[in-house]
Amino acid sequence: MKMIGKYSIASALRWLLGFLNVFVMIGAVATILVFLFTLIVPSFGAGLIDALKGASADPTNTLQWTGRLTFLGAAMACGFTWWIINRLRRILLSVNQGDAFEFANVKRLQGVGLGLIGIQMTALLLVFVAPQSIGQAPSDYKFDLGSWLGILVVFILAEVFRQGAAMRDEQLTTV
Repeated sequence: MKMIGKYSIASALRWLLGFLNVFVMIGAVATILVFLFTLIVPSFGAGLIDALKGASADPTNTLQWTGRLTFLGAAMACGFTWWIINRLRRILLSVNQGDAFEFANVKRLQGVGLGLIGIQMTALLLVFVAPQSIGQAPSDYKFDLGSWLGILVVFILAEVFRQGAAMRDEQLTTV
């Protein structure tokens, strides 16, 4: 099986990412709707938090700020994941078309890097508020050096793509 082009590994990966992107989008829309609904009907959000605790729903409970931040963090995590998958699919499309070193891919890779930073910031938020919203002690944040190095690699690759795109454009204009 070939790596790029029609009926290639890159094409199959793009299709798989598209399939996963549908479910991430459904999750993002659902969590955004739940978050917005908890702003309108706080008892609904309190019931969801009670369900997460494994307790029976108490209609007199009110939704605390940690619960709202937990729902917001879940929506943000889904949104950042959708953003990253969408950018990766566009990069794979340009690779399949034989034009990997285009300036649009530089912006796409930078967008992936920013999305990864957003996921890390959301994880930092959720590690503190999610346990508190279900009545547990806040978790310790474990700094994951591998994730941050991966983000750095993505930004370095974006710069490599920028230079590759500039070299390609220079080559095309040279007679």
